[in-house]
Order: sequence, then C-alpha cells, then structure tokens
Amino acid sequence: MRRYRVYRTEQFEELWSRSIVDGMVDAQAGETNLEGLARFLAVDPRYFPEFEAAGEQIDLRWAPFLRTETYRVEIWYSVVEDDLSVYLESVEIIHRPQQSFPGFDV
Repeated sequence: MRRYRVYRTEQFEELWSRSIVDGMVDAQAGETNLEGLARFLAVDPRYFPEFEAAGEQIDLRWAPFLRTETYRVEIWYSVVEDDLSVYLESVEIIHRPQQSFPGFDV
C-alpha cells in the first residue's frame, strides 16, 4: 500500500493558529483530530470530494473537520501524485446563515 506524506503549509499553520485563538477549534482536541485526519489522508487522500473549478485542474479537496450549531470547520488540502504528498492548505470556517427577523425578509 502506498503511503503519502502529509505536510502543513505556512498558510495552513497561520489559519490553524487563528482558529484556535478565535475559539473555533479546541487546541488539544483539535490537534488530536488533525493528527487522525493526517493519518487517514496518508492512506486515502482521494476519499474526500474534489473542488470543482473552471480552468486549470488542481487536485484541491476538503474534509469536514468540526460541526457546531453555528459553524463548521473544513480542512482544505491538495494532493501531488508525483511526490506522493498531501499538503494541508487551509482551515475554512463556514458560519450558518443567520435568520432574518420577521417582516424583514428580502
């Protein structure tokens, strides 16, 4: 079985640190879960869906990482087959849309 090496990019490290400082991800539990995700990606990096974009095709994917009532966290990563490498690229925080007040629907 081929194993991929998993790397954290500088951008990922900055966003990861910010998500912890902002309280979106618990430092200890988040790091443990991220290590588990990295071990999974080392074996099956194509498990999660590929980002569909027009133009030049890059293998950019995202993995659901954390979900709360008000937001979810996704880890975005790329796969480089030539190197058997996975690069953790971004931590995306997606907030649930807020409901409008009655009578203010647009």
